[in-house]
Amino acid sequence: ADYYTSIKALHLISIVIVVSGMLLNGFLFRNIAPTSADAPRIYAAAVVFNRYFVGTALALAWIAGLTLVWLLGAHKDGWFITKFVIVFIGIHGAQTGRLAKLAKSPGETVSGFMVNSGPITLVLVVLTICLVTIKPF
Repeated sequence: ADYYTSIKALHLISIVIVVSGMLLNGFLFRNIAPTSADAPRIYAAAVVFNRYFVGTALALAWIAGLTLVWLLGAHKDGWFITKFVIVFIGIHGAQTGRLAKLAKSPGETVSGFMVNSGPITLVLVVLTICLVTIKPF
């Protein structure tokens, strides 16, 4: 049906925006020294970007994704349950929270997890794409 294709497109476009935002966050954690003079301004701008742009895309991804699951009846499939767990790891929420803290308290240290959150995001995206495409279980 036409609505299925439209919902799937909305889901994929939203996911691309969310992943792009998460990669940008990881880049900021790795390359912007919390003690630099511009860090609070950059982190504050990233918080606004995440809250409005990436947050909206994340909401649309959830709505469209859950609609697709309902339409396909995939909620019982092992691949979907595994994908759901990967999505719930919540890296984006942790990134946004850390950016907000850094914007308010310049000079705080950034954990190794946050510094590596860009590559971690890429690994999780590859795993998710494999699950959705191959559906191994």
